Amino acid sequence: MGFFRKKTQEKRENEPLQYVTPWGEALTFGTLINRYSSMNISAVFAATNLISNTIAMLPIKVLINGDEGKNEMNNHPLNLVLGERDNDNLLSRFNLIKMIVQSVIIKGNAFCYIQRAQDGSVLGLRYLEAGDVTINYNKQKDMLYYDCPIISKKHIEPIDMLHFVLHSYDGITGISILSYAARTLGITNASENAAKSFFENGMNVNGLLKVNTPINQKQKDEIRQSWQQAYSGNGGGLAIINGNMEYQQLTLSPEDSQLLSSRQFNVADIARFFNINPLLLGAESGATYSSLEMLQNAFLVHTLQPYIAMIESEFNRKLLKPSESNLQVILETNDLMRIDKQSQANYYKTMVDAGILSRNEVRKEIGYNGFEGGDEHTIAYSDTAQNTLENNEENTTDTDDTDNEE
Repeated sequence: MGFFRKKTQEKRENEPLQYVTPWGEALTFGTLINRYSSMNISAVFAATNLISNTIAMLPIKVLINGDEGKNEMNNHPLNLVLGERDNDNLLSRFNLIKMIVQSVIIKGNAFCYIQRAQDGSVLGLRYLEAGDVTINYNKQKDMLYYDCPIISKKHIEPIDMLHFVLHSYDGITGISILSYAARTLGITNASENAAKSFFENGMNVNGLLKVNTPINQKQKDEIRQSWQQAYSGNGGGLAIINGNMEYQQLTLSPEDSQLLSSRQFNVADIARFFNINPLLLGAESGATYSSLEMLQNAFLVHTLQPYIAMIESEFNRKLLKPSESNLQVILETNDLMRIDKQSQANYYKTMVDAGILSRNEVRKEIGYNGFEGGDEHTIAYSDTAQNTLENNEENTTDTDDTDNEE
C-alpha cells in the first residue's frame, strides 16, 4: 500500500488555480483565482456552458454491428439507463452528461459509479462529485482503485467506476483546462477588476488641481472635499474650475490604457485554451451567416469531438458486457451537421438520390410518418439513349413531316 499515490480532488473549494508544468512544477503568476470564481469570467462561462450544453443535447444510441451495417437496438437495457425515462436516477440524461463535461473542464475529472445487477448488467449510474472521490494508483504495479465515502463499497474497481479524463500527464489523474489557463485567467481577472474599479469610481481618473496662489492646508482639504462630492460617484457632474486653478490628469484613460482592447484580447486568449472559435463566445467580428456552417463543422470536429470520444470510449469499455463486443454506444452528431432548412434539404436529397437513405428513413428523421412504398432505396438516373442529339433530330424531322402531310 505504500506505493499507492492518493489523489483527492478539489477538497477545498477556494483552492487557487496554478499553472502546472509537464514535469509537475506549479508556477504562480500574480494573484490567482479559484476554479469556482473563474466561472464569473464571461468567456469561461460561455465556453463551458456552450460545450457542455451541446454535448448534453446529443441523443445516445446503442448500435449493433451486423452484416447489413449498423442498426439501432431500441430494446437494449442501456437505452433505459442512458435514456430520458430513467426514473431511478435523480439526474436526467441531459443534466448527467452536462455535469460530466463541466466537471472535466473545471476540475479535470468526472466520476459516475456503476450500479450493477448480479449478472453484471448495468442498473443505473450515480454521478459523484470529483471532490468526493479519491484516486489510488500504484504506478509500479499498475494497479488502480477508487475510494468514495458516500459509496458503501470500500474499494471501487475501475470496471465499476466511469472515470472521464481529457487532459492528463499520466493518463489516470485529470488536469483541468483552467489549471493550464491560470495565468491567462489571472490577467483576465485583473482586467475585469480594473474595469470594475473604473466604473465604480464614476469613470473618473486620478489627477491633481494646480493652484497658482498659495493656500493653506485647510483650504486644500476643503477644495479636495468639495471636488470629490461634486465630481466623484456617478460621474455625471460638470467640473467648474476657478481661474487660478488647473486640472492635470495623472492616470491613463481607458482608451490610452487599451482597457477595452485588452478585454477583447482576453476573450480570444481564453478561447484558445478551449480550442473554440472566439465568434462562438460573442467576440466582435465581421463574420456573416454564410460561414455559419463551416463554423459549426469546425466546432464539432475540433472542440466537441474529443469530449464525445472520451464519453463514448468510457461507455463502451465499462457499460457493455464482454459478450457484447458487436455493440457500440454512440452520441449521435448528425443534427449538428445540418444548420438550416436549405442545407438540410440538400443533404437529404443527396442521400436519397444516391440510394443511401430511403424516403421513409428521411421522413422518420425529420419527424414525419412513412408511407407505403417509401422504404425502397432508389438511385436517380436518366436514360442517355433517349437524350442523344440524333434522336432529337429524328423526332423533330418526324414532327415536321407530319405537319407537311397535314
